[in-house]
Amino acid sequence: MNLQQHIERYVELVCRADRLFESVRDRHGDLLSCKPGCDDCCSVYFQLSLIEAFFLSGMVRQHLRPTALERTLARADRIEPLFRQATTSLAHMHGAGRQELSDAAARLRVPCPLKEDRGCVLYEHRPITCRLYGVPQRIRGRVLSCPHNGFREGASYIAVDVDGIQETLHKYSREFLEDLIGSVPSARPRPLYSVSQALRTDFNRNFFEKLREALS
Repeated sequence: MNLQQHIERYVELVCRADRLFESVRDRHGDLLSCKPGCDDCCSVYFQLSLIEAFFLSGMVRQHLRPTALERTLARADRIEPLFRQATTSLAHMHGAGRQELSDAAARLRVPCPLKEDRGCVLYEHRPITCRLYGVPQRIRGRVLSCPHNGFREGASYIAVDVDGIQETLHKYSREFLEDLIGSVPSARPRPLYSVSQALRTDFNRNFFEKLREALS
């Protein structure tokens, strides 16, 4: 696949995520409090797959004016140490089970560098995690949702299979990387990025050559 085909496939997945959100809104709209100005999802700890980070890096440079881009990158520089601190705290939870780690990650609050004045400067091109926040999500065998909405534990709702979406993202990222640098050892960990890292990374030829060396 060429670069454009990889991007188009990712955008199709984004559209699928939007449709899933709308399907829940159609069924349970009275329980959703998501509205302009609500920014709880802008402080959620999460990581981006390679294809998401690549796309986000390109979109922020394509769509933000120079002054807005400068402010956004400055926020990324301030926020990245907080993200690293959060990641380190999770790494130090030796012996913790998947559920305990998931609960700990959910409690972490790291502001997003794309957030400005309680809004997202790149809203139309935001990551899939941001698009699905608020609706019930099936994650590692559990159904979770934003505490500000009206979904209650034990009740029956439509739940989005986030695990499946994340696996698709990692599959797309791996195939994207393989087309760019060749074979990728299956035992190697998946490259993951914070939003700050994605915004600050120049995904150029030199970047992928260095990544090839690191993964070889």
